[in-house]
Amino acid sequence: MMNLATGTKSLLFGAHWPPHILMVALAWRWLYGSWPTWRETIAICLHDIGYAGCEQMDGDDGTLHPERGARIADRLFGQHYGDLIRGHSKGYADIAGVPLSKLYGPDKLSHAFEIAACYAFRTRLTGELRQYRGCLWNAARHDDPLVSDEQWFRVIRARMTRGGIAHALTITAPNGLGEARGR
Repeated sequence: MMNLATGTKSLLFGAHWPPHILMVALAWRWLYGSWPTWRETIAICLHDIGYAGCEQMDGDDGTLHPERGARIADRLFGQHYGDLIRGHSKGYADIAGVPLSKLYGPDKLSHAFEIAACYAFRTRLTGELRQYRGCLWNAARHDDPLVSDEQWFRVIRARMTRGGIAHALTITAPNGLGEARGR
């Protein structure tokens, strides 16, 4: 089992393991004041499926991870739901030239529901943590190697949570004063 690709391990027991779907749905509820529709729930279930088989989570293959789930959602429910998945990832949205979607905020805010020690343990097992710290750590300008994995995650979680809430506020109403919570 340890010979699986990092992305596959992530989906099975790492950062994108099945409870991530629940955390995204909880974040959706918190941000938008209602549960996702059943089609939106299917999109949430599919949004990270493209990590299967990826070796580098933030490399060329991992950056393109929304494509697989978006194609499935396109076929099942139409382009609107495919675009919901395409726009959940800023890296992919930038490359594909698509806007961030309503799923972006809940996906980022889902980290607020994570326990730092649990996240660090799981992502150490999968090999993701080394990749994430190598990429996101430097981007966050907190590159002190003496900081524990749990402390690192707390910094990243705070940044992602703020970004998810800020995005949700901008898409819920034209004047930026929407119905999203967390104002």
